[in-house]
Amino acid sequence: MEGKIDQNDLKIKKIAVAVIIIFHFVGLVGFLIPVAQPYFIKLVPFHLLLMFAIIIFSYNADVKRLLLFVSGVFICGFLVEVLGIHTGKIFGNYNYGNTLGYKIAAVPILMGVNWVILIFSIGQMMKSFKIRNSIVASVLGAIALVIFDYFLEPVATKFDYWQWDWQAIPVQNYVAWFIVSLILLKFYYALGLKQQKYIGVAMFASQFVFFVVLYMTTRTNIFA
Repeated sequence: MEGKIDQNDLKIKKIAVAVIIIFHFVGLVGFLIPVAQPYFIKLVPFHLLLMFAIIIFSYNADVKRLLLFVSGVFICGFLVEVLGIHTGKIFGNYNYGNTLGYKIAAVPILMGVNWVILIFSIGQMMKSFKIRNSIVASVLGAIALVIFDYFLEPVATKFDYWQWDWQAIPVQNYVAWFIVSLILLKFYYALGLKQQKYIGVAMFASQFVFFVVLYMTTRTNIFA
């Protein structure tokens, strides 16, 4: 019976991974085609909500711990963004555009969701590398997210996720990303969330490839 449950769970994970890869691939193609860009930009909030739903509904362990993680990261991530946008003391001076949807206190609600997706996916990926020390895993995960953000930033500004004052991305932003990511990853490991086969790696790798490709096209002006 247990083996059957495991097989069913594995099947769910494989379907989830297929959905993650397909939606990122289709989204990437849509963003690369100038005439399709306006339509795919409008789909960004729905894409984030889909990835969030995959994390929630494919998780097969203690749901209370997962919900504690989700609520904790969502609230902390969102509040950090609110403080950042209104003070300029955390990430630097920036403002959110319309791509990420409805805002509270000038910050899209989906930024909290985005932090949940990023922390969960990189945390799961670090676990797949069998790094036993949570501090080491958190540091490496935070570094990976800073690298991810390096490719994300130019793409985000081009497609109106957010805009930086004077169009300059400050070093302060990357330092803040590292610190916030490190704290939230330590919280992730403190909760002892169970590793979910393939989900984290597929989620982070798909996002990384998505933004790296768009970053390269932005830099080389291959597409309008």
